[in-house]
Formats: sequence, structure tokens, C-alpha cells
Amino acid sequence: EWLEAADCRAELLQHLKEQVPQIFCLKKELSPPEEEELTQRRLLHPLECFLFGEDPQEGRQKLQQGSASSQLCGRVFKEGETVYSCDCAIDPTCVLCMDCFQDSVHKNHRYKMHASSGGGFCDCGDVEAWKVGPCCSKHDPGAAAAMDEAVLEPELHERAKKLFRVLLRYVTDFLVWEENFELSAELQPRLKDNAYYCVLYNDEHHSYDHVIYTLQRSVNCDQAEAQTHTTLIDKEQGRRAVKRGTLRSCQQAKDLIRSNSEHISLQPLRVEILHATVMAHQTFALRLGSWFQKIIGYSGFRQAFCQVALEPNADRDRPCLISRLMLHDARMYKARKIVHELIFGSMLMDSDFKRLFAIEFTRHYKQLQKDFISDDHERSISITALSVQIFTVP
Repeated sequence: EWLEAADCRAELLQHLKEQVPQIFCLKKELSPPEEEELTQRRLLHPLECFLFGEDPQEGRQKLQQGSASSQLCGRVFKEGETVYSCDCAIDPTCVLCMDCFQDSVHKNHRYKMHASSGGGFCDCGDVEAWKVGPCCSKHDPGAAAAMDEAVLEPELHERAKKLFRVLLRYVTDFLVWEENFELSAELQPRLKDNAYYCVLYNDEHHSYDHVIYTLQRSVNCDQAEAQTHTTLIDKEQGRRAVKRGTLRSCQQAKDLIRSNSEHISLQPLRVEILHATVMAHQTFALRLGSWFQKIIGYSGFRQAFCQVALEPNADRDRPCLISRLMLHDARMYKARKIVHELIFGSMLMDSDFKRLFAIEFTRHYKQLQKDFISDDHERSISITALSVQIFTVP
């Protein structure tokens, strides 16, 4: 139906409107395996059938046969991962992951090892990063003669762009969501339940004990529950729903959290009230971020993704999708990590799109730095840290 529809955008959004709230943020939450199984079967599998125009498994096999591995490694480092630099590097920010280092000429040179602070990526294969030996044996273009120029069939390329346009805009809209926003007409549920979440965000002003104390006094939870909420907000998710209920009960919880946390620190905790349907779409938007990372592993899809992400907005006053995500970086919770990894895996893996992305990054550089200065999170998780990938090349 989607393939034959005159307006596939409306059809796709209609499907998301119906399915997403039936899987995520339910009153009685599903177990993680159940949620993942339903996500695959009801959401991701149909999207992939539309994308490939056939069984996704067969479509993937055809792409793998026609595609060589990339000359760039692009492995994104986790915090604490061992990385290697060498005297042959153009500057100290150029580093290799362990696998590429072991397979390169640099292991016989004067090199240094250190632990990554996370967020950077392996520069193997980048001729602008090394004076000699830019590639390890695995990423040597001589070994992969086809050099990852896998061109998609025109219909597949067009379908990919159509689908990515709808999904990347959907992801962007929900990751930059503000409390006062309204769902678009295409995603408005027929019946709007009085089901809301009171959502608490991470900050660097309040200590663990302050947050635990505030939650105990504000949302009637015991110490163990308050500790769980606080740990997950800080270590994993960057935010967490601390209460589900009617709009009125969530508003009361929000007011209590703000007033109780203001007594301790001059700044109240950041807390928002979001409708259950909005929370469901935000949860799926994050899941789509991981799905995109997998799909753009195929170079043809990577090019289609970059084209859509950098496409000028029809409304001249609004930035392109990737810039909207960048400009919201300082207000994004841990979702910013997914956005950064998408940029690493797409724009920075292709020299032409890297240049176009650099223009966007530079256009908004002043605003990004201002936002970073007023943001209370570490530079290593800020979009401004990408400057070393852009402004240090010769």
C-alpha cells in the first residue's frame, strides 16, 4: 500500500500514529524482549519492506554483494577505550583504534597509548590525518578496489530518500520537543487519554542525595525507588518519568519537585510534563536513531541519508534537519549521544558531505558555543567537541 500510495508520508505517519502508542509507554509496561519483538514486527520490518521493495533479508544480501568495505574506519570510541597516536599524525587529535593500529605501519613507530574520553572516532583511512601510512591493511583502498562507491539502483535510492525524509523529520521533531508543543494533525490520537508523565532531567547542579531527597518528598516514593530513578537519570538515560497520572497529579508533582529542589540549590531541577503519546513517540524516535545507524552502514543508504539531512528547509527561515538537531544539542538529554554517532557514521564518513556539514557547523558555530557555555554538561558530550573533526584538517 505504501509503495503505491500517492502520498506515502501520510500513510507512514498514519501507521506510526496507530502502532507506536500500542507498544511504548503503556500503563502496564511490556518487558524489554516483548517491546523489542513488537517494535521489529510491527514497526521496523514494515519500514524495511518499503525501503527495499522486497524481503529485507534478500535486499540486504544484494547490497552486501555489491558493496566493498569503506576506506574509512570511523569506529566511535567508548569512554575509557584504548586509542593510539603516532608521530606521523598531522596533529595530536588524530588517533587509531586498537584493531587498526595492530594492522598498520604505526606499531613500529614512536606511538602513544591513552584512554579515550569517549565521542571521538578512529581516523584510519583518512588521508588528511596522517603524513604516512593513512590506512591499515583492512582499510587499504588497494585491498578494496571498489572503494565503497556502491551506487543504489535509482528506484531504491528514491525510496530511501522518501523514507528517510519522513523518518528523519519525525526523529528530529521528537528529539527537539518542548513541553508546550502540540502533536501534528497526522499524529494526533483520535481519543486523547488523560495520561501524562512527569519527567525529570539530569543536571550537574544537584547532588545524588539532593535529588533522592526531593523525589521522596515530592512523588511519594521510598528511598530505594528514588535511588533507582536518580541512578538511571545520571548514568544511562539523562531523564526519567518519575510519575504517571492525570495532568493535574503530574502538575502537582512538578510543582513540588521544583519547590523542594529550589530550597537546596538556587536552581530548581528541570522537570516537564509530557503526554503518554508524546513519550511513546519519543521512545520510538530514539529507537529509530539506532536503526538509522545500522542502515547507513551501507554506503548507498549513507549518501541518501546525508542528502536528506542537509537538504535546505522549504521554509527559508528554518535550518536543515541536521542543524535543527545540532542547535538543540545543549537541551537534549542522552539522546545527543545518538545524534553525534549518526553524524560520525554519515557526514564524517564521506569527504563531500563532510565539507557540506562543516559549512552548516560553521554557520551555527557561534550559537553552538553560546549554548555550550550556558549548558552544565561536559564538553566531551557536547556537539562543540566535533570542531576537532572539522577545524584541524590542513
